[in-house]
Amino acid sequence: MGGLTDWTYKRFWAHVEHPYRRLRRRLLELAGPGLTILDAGCGHTAPNLQELRDSGATLIGVDLVHLEPQPGMELIEADLGRIPLPDASVDLIYSRSVMEHVVDPDAVYGEAARLLKQGGRWIFLTANRWDYVSIVSRLTPNRFHAGIVRRFEGRDEIDVFPTAYRTNDRSQIAHYAAAHGFRIDAFERHGQYPAMFYRVGPLFLLATFFEKAVIKLPFLAGLRGWLYVELVKR
Repeated sequence: MGGLTDWTYKRFWAHVEHPYRRLRRRLLELAGPGLTILDAGCGHTAPNLQELRDSGATLIGVDLVHLEPQPGMELIEADLGRIPLPDASVDLIYSRSVMEHVVDPDAVYGEAARLLKQGGRWIFLTANRWDYVSIVSRLTPNRFHAGIVRRFEGRDEIDVFPTAYRTNDRSQIAHYAAAHGFRIDAFERHGQYPAMFYRVGPLFLLATFFEKAVIKLPFLAGLRGWLYVELVKR
């Protein structure tokens, strides 16, 4: 971007681990030969699964969007609440930036519980419903989301999906986890650079000051933008 945006990023964020990297690091720790790993909401080309190709694991991706065939993995076009795989056939499920779009959490949690083996793990990274971007998103009709995201983030409309925020805080997650036989093994709140304002330097700097306060001050932890969750099937 140049100018103020670049200065702000280099000064405040260049050495901060992005939540995406937190998830990637954990997946690389867990992935290994003999495991079956499912990316629930993998995207058109399953980019996150591609990073696990050298792990020796069996890789499966599921999404409702059109999936382009990728070597070394099985991609399935299906709803996350109805995945055509056998019971207890998966060791690890993960989702990145997906759970905020789930409109029927009971169906998705139930399907994850059905697919996972005993002691299997489900990891997801999702937006916190109490982050300011999530609050604005919830107050804004979904039909306007694509235009707003295109303007501020430059993201293509094809990659913008309706949001629901029905399993995006501690109480919601605990409710559905307990109802479907999961225990919460990890629950973390993470901040990150304010990507929504990356294209507008002054707003990016102002939002950075807010984000840094939210990250630093414990009493504001509930406003951090990302939730990292690990559930284990009982």
